[in-house]
Amino acid sequence: MITYLVINIYLSVCLCELNVVYQWDKIDLSNHENRQDTEHSYIPENNLVHRMKIWNNTLYMAIPRFKPGVPATLCKSYRGTIQPFPTINIQIVGNCIGMQNVKDIEIDHLGQLWVLDVGMVYDLEKPNYTCDPKLLILDIGTGRIIRSAVIPSGMYTIQSILSGISIDLKSLTAVIADIGPNSGFIVYNYDLGYFQKFHCKILSSVKDYNEAILTISPIDNMLYFTTIEMDSLFTIPLSVFDAPFVNDISHYVNNHGLKTDVSTAMIMDTTGNLYLGMTRKVIAWNTLKNNFDVKDLYIQEVRLDWISSFAFDSNGYLWIISSAFSDFLDGSSSKRMNIRIFKRFCGTTAFALQNVQMSVNDTLPINHNSVDIKTASSICILTLIILLQILL
Repeated sequence: MITYLVINIYLSVCLCELNVVYQWDKIDLSNHENRQDTEHSYIPENNLVHRMKIWNNTLYMAIPRFKPGVPATLCKSYRGTIQPFPTINIQIVGNCIGMQNVKDIEIDHLGQLWVLDVGMVYDLEKPNYTCDPKLLILDIGTGRIIRSAVIPSGMYTIQSILSGISIDLKSLTAVIADIGPNSGFIVYNYDLGYFQKFHCKILSSVKDYNEAILTISPIDNMLYFTTIEMDSLFTIPLSVFDAPFVNDISHYVNNHGLKTDVSTAMIMDTTGNLYLGMTRKVIAWNTLKNNFDVKDLYIQEVRLDWISSFAFDSNGYLWIISSAFSDFLDGSSSKRMNIRIFKRFCGTTAFALQNVQMSVNDTLPINHNSVDIKTASSICILTLIILLQILL
């Protein structure tokens, strides 16, 4: 009971107004040094931040090559300045050793950036299959590529739709979804250094555009997953990925109930709250409860058009990226701000950051209308004391 009250207090703090930290009508890397026009031709409207994670007050962003004109598919940003990460020279289209099309990223507690590079570029126009999909692991501090693991050709086809990545921090195992006709989960164990594929019929996609969103909870050792087009949210125990001689894991999947709308982003905090980004709203579900009872955090927020990604920082802030991706998909010209990044103090963080201490004085820009961290923490503690007195 007390656990549920604490979680509800965190969610109440998180209900406060969203503050815009950054907004861009375009991502401009056109003046970056060593730019080669033949390889890095720049089309502003084709550059959208699709996934984001935060480490040491720096934003790390996946900018997929859905269409031509994307000079860098992996970037970082500190205080609003965007630059390729680690360099633009290893992001040249056609150089299969480098990065081709980064669809998703994740950060672990060791300060390593896990990068899903699907290999194929220009998938929304004329796909180019020159390079194979791979998983890259980079040291965030140095930018050095620690591991580059090509996904075996027997685990995917040109019809595969590789999307979504989540990391089991206990075993340093990455889970990637394939929502194509040969649907399932591709699992990579860092220590063993090899991939396995587990078929899952539930993931099979039928729409023109779809992608998977995944997150792992160390609390209950579950993989939470859904896709844009799915009506429900699902879980599967992580233990099935360790079971010998298991090929199809569809019957291990649990359905937790219908979603009220299309979902495009998902993240879990250290208190067990699962946040889902939907059309113009954010909902939260306390996964420690048995029923799928969700709480609306932001409803009919017109600035939240297509929520591309969530991220936590180590100071208790939830970050939200909204973009004009729906206009991008249908080919229309957006008159709105292409990319907005919001933040809101929630008092929690991601599992990978819970023991990571960063300097508050060196944090990213904060809107002065925001609730101060100490103030919000005091509110949480005071509210908890009052609730405990009532119960006792």
